[in-house]
Amino acid sequence: MSQESSGTPGIASQWMERTRAWCAQPGRGAHFVRAGVVGVIAGLLALGFQWALALAEDLRGLMLDRLHNLPRGWGGQWWAWAVLPAVGMAMGCLVGWMVLRFAPDAHGSGIPHVKGVLLHVRKMKWKGLIIVKFIGGVLGVGVGLSMGREGPTVQMGAAVARALADAIRLPSRLVPQLISCGAGAGLAAAFNAPLAGFLFVLEELHREMSSMTFGGALVGALAADVVCRSFNGQLPSFAVHGYHALPLSALPAVAILGVAGGLLGVAFNRSLLRAQRIAISVERVPRWMLPGLAAALCGLVAWWMPRAIGGGHAVAEHLMTGAWTPTVAVMLMLLGVKFLLTVVSYASGAPGGIFAPMLLLGAIAGALVGKGVGIIWEPWAHHLPAFAVIGMAAVFTGSVRAPLTGMVLILEMTANYEQLLALGVACLAAYATAELLRDEPIYEALLAKDMARRGIEAPDGEEPRSVVMGIQRSSPMEGKTIATAGIPRGCLVVAIERAGKELLPHAGHVLLAGDHITVLVPAHETDKALKIVELARQA
Repeated sequence: MSQESSGTPGIASQWMERTRAWCAQPGRGAHFVRAGVVGVIAGLLALGFQWALALAEDLRGLMLDRLHNLPRGWGGQWWAWAVLPAVGMAMGCLVGWMVLRFAPDAHGSGIPHVKGVLLHVRKMKWKGLIIVKFIGGVLGVGVGLSMGREGPTVQMGAAVARALADAIRLPSRLVPQLISCGAGAGLAAAFNAPLAGFLFVLEELHREMSSMTFGGALVGALAADVVCRSFNGQLPSFAVHGYHALPLSALPAVAILGVAGGLLGVAFNRSLLRAQRIAISVERVPRWMLPGLAAALCGLVAWWMPRAIGGGHAVAEHLMTGAWTPTVAVMLMLLGVKFLLTVVSYASGAPGGIFAPMLLLGAIAGALVGKGVGIIWEPWAHHLPAFAVIGMAAVFTGSVRAPLTGMVLILEMTANYEQLLALGVACLAAYATAELLRDEPIYEALLAKDMARRGIEAPDGEEPRSVVMGIQRSSPMEGKTIATAGIPRGCLVVAIERAGKELLPHAGHVLLAGDHITVLVPAHETDKALKIVELARQA
């Protein structure tokens, strides 16, 4: 009996070690299992984050209602307007202190940080990041910061993937693909949009068309979406029903809306970057206090314009469903105030994303164009919800420069697939407008600014970086030998993975589309890592 009991721990540990070893295998089957596990965990985390944010925003709304309805015996309302700014100042400063003290990478949306990790110029320290991102996001958005939950959910999904990779001791060359799966699962869970999460990985994050990458991204996104739908139901993110697709004759107006969305997206990007530069250059105010000041400003605005604070999801939905029918003057005011508060909130460094505020800006812009079109041509006046929906995709595309993700995201969020043609026209016009203005996509610009601020130089003696990148079809590397592929001097190709098999590289080895190469890059020359990434991408 004692021998059986003493042997049990050994058998259990052997079984766990064999399971870990199988999960760390490079094959597709193990990768898809890893992606599914990451999707489930990321979905549960996103679900908890969404519920906590909803509770925090409900409490904020209840507080505002109580303050607006204080009895005269309490001195009327002469002091009530200052309560939410004071609470916001306290909570915002706490959030700023938490970020700076425990997880500096938790600031902002987190998507630029994930891109940096996948480009091998940043590291993912997941332990403190998940906790700070979750708590900081709930407190910050809860007190009124004009930010959303989607960017944080993407970053937390990527951190979950990094945690699983550490737990099973996954080889470093396989980690980026798993992180991509976690990020896509986070976006899918945030919007109930698995295809958008899948496309976000391909179009914005990893940009590699190997079966391992897009298969794992799809598995992770679907797993996360199943988890969220199991608890939240099958309804789309926006409950917008009963409106019809725009007629073909309205496509010129849709193109105009696309141009307007592109212009607004470019203006948003440049304002965000400028505000961030100003916030960083301010030396008299401690960094941890900036989120408090931003939250105090949002709390002050909330007294007179409560729709301008928070993520704005419910406001966009009410605008599209007709539950809220503001005048043109009110919409213009809300557009300006929401724009300003989002820029200030993000520049403060608080945890939170720009997806939801950006979608509200797009819905308002679309509704304004729809009202103008309705005045010119009365039969189109009843299509205002369609213009609002299309405006969301146009502004997203103008800012993020990911048109496929924008189109599919809005289709999945509204469950109205009749808008596909109009969405395509608007997103194409928005993309062309932003490209003509030579504006850099927002997440790439934020990453570049972050790298410039931190400095890409590494201390002498630091170990070289290991860059793992898939060779895309039609990339400058495809069909070239290692010696002629343009790999920067001082960098060394140490491994090639082809069809699940490891190859020993040599100078005359021809690189093929779908290969995954591991390159050692000097730690103090991070720009060479970016060069390798560019060479591996599609031309």
